[in-house]
Amino acid sequence: VISIFDVGLMYGVTLYESLRSFKHQWYHTDEHWARLKRSLTYTGIPEALTRQQFDDVLEQTRQANIHLTDPDDDIWVNIQVTPGQSFPMPLQSGSSTTPTVLCYTAALPHREYAKYYTQGKHVITSLFRSPQAQSYEQRTKNRSRFPHFMSKCDAARIDPDAFALMLDSEGHIAEGTGANIFFVLDGVLHTPRPKNILVGCSRQHVIKLAKQLGMEVVEADLTLYEAYNADEAFWTTSSYCMMPISQIDGRTIGTHYPGPVAAQLLETWSNEVGVDIVGQAQKFAQ
Repeated sequence: VISIFDVGLMYGVTLYESLRSFKHQWYHTDEHWARLKRSLTYTGIPEALTRQQFDDVLEQTRQANIHLTDPDDDIWVNIQVTPGQSFPMPLQSGSSTTPTVLCYTAALPHREYAKYYTQGKHVITSLFRSPQAQSYEQRTKNRSRFPHFMSKCDAARIDPDAFALMLDSEGHIAEGTGANIFFVLDGVLHTPRPKNILVGCSRQHVIKLAKQLGMEVVEADLTLYEAYNADEAFWTTSSYCMMPISQIDGRTIGTHYPGPVAAQLLETWSNEVGVDIVGQAQKFAQ
């Protein structure tokens, strides 16, 4: 049971991490734990979860659910932590000292995105802005996602087939509602600098792979000027890893998908984990 007075529900104070498996083993657990630990420390509840508990919960959840998945497929998992139960009246003090920890799996949503590896995904710039670090630090992965929800609704209103792109209050490109973004400009890989964005584990891995391949990577303040003039663009997140973008606000990006840079990165990533990321998604899309 979870109390209706849990701080995660009452105040939206929920820290979380989402991971996927490759060959039925959780991927990048060290990186996800490090980010969750930083989020818990920032929020003031650093002892809410230990590394051993994090690993144990992930393993218990994997063992309980992995039999539901084809041996050649993989799964997605979410682990989230709240400070626990609060007193019913928001302006009065009183809370439990026992954090709430949730962990659940789901099938990877191949059906929702498999076709976009070769078609590219549309993007709509949202009217709603990403919160600023002066409000709370966006590097903290949290469930306080009201602007992101409104951005999803805004994008769906304009183009039901599009993901939303959020800007910050200065008009710089921030991120998607659950993904980071990259652009290729004159052969150089560009991505927003880590200000007012969630610094995604997949984002960091793409930067690492790109540098291994000898690609130049630039983290900078980017605007829609760069986005509209990009030779390639793609999203990164844990579930689908990389997703090509074919259109931003009605402007066509690239000519085929994935583009040459994204294709090289996807191939390198697939070789590294021993799974054809695109092929797996296409095989299990139905």
